[in-house]
Amino acid sequence: MQEFKDILDDFYNEQKEMVDEHDYPKLEFIGSVVFDMDTYDGEMDIHFAKKMIEVLQIIINKENFEYIKNKDNYLNYLTMVNMPFLKDKLEYGTSIRGAWLDEYKEYEILWGNHKIEEGNLINFINQLIEWSNK
Repeated sequence: MQEFKDILDDFYNEQKEMVDEHDYPKLEFIGSVVFDMDTYDGEMDIHFAKKMIEVLQIIINKENFEYIKNKDNYLNYLTMVNMPFLKDKLEYGTSIRGAWLDEYKEYEILWGNHKIEEGNLINFINQLIEWSNK
């Protein structure tokens, strides 16, 4: 099982130095760097990171259909599953509403500097969520 928290710490600290910010929230880093969202607005990066993490947890827990019963959640779900971070990481058969994470591929993360080995995508996301909360 791959460990990602150290990789996230290292890359976060590098980015923090590059942006020369003493107060560089992890969620801002996650939104702009990990999830690859281009907002040029730290508050929006944080907002979208929270929304993406919410949807990732829903997908991992297989609670998609319950979640999307609410109209606001439905809009958030459809928006997030079409963002760059998830575009190549989902499988969904006949309906994107029941999407699941594709664990049978290798993925590049953090601007291609690191790989998520096959079978480790959910592990990466769980560690990312845990890391974001510390």
